[in-house]
Amino acid sequence: MVYDSLVPSLSVLIGYLFTYTLYKGRLIRKTIHVNLWNFIIGIAFLVSGGGGFLLLILMELGIVLPISPQLLYWHVELGITLVVVTLFHFHCYWTSALEMVFLRNRRSRHERKD
Repeated sequence: MVYDSLVPSLSVLIGYLFTYTLYKGRLIRKTIHVNLWNFIIGIAFLVSGGGGFLLLILMELGIVLPISPQLLYWHVELGITLVVVTLFHFHCYWTSALEMVFLRNRRSRHERKD
């Protein structure tokens, strides 16, 4: 089976750059941009993870359905998309992620405000 990792990656890249450009051009708020990509991550995870889980159950039971190859294909394609979208999501939240990793900085910043 041949996977088209370039097609989902490019479509996600173009979509992300489009909404990011709208956000930077102040045509949409950052919350709309981020929430849209949260939604895309959630859908990709549900389809990819759910499909993978279903494939695992079918494999363990020794059941091969006619839809199994298509399910495997979309599981991989959406998994690739999920990785790409997650990288963009980290781009949106890199400062928040750093604050979570280094709690000390976050606490000291909040203590200064008091």
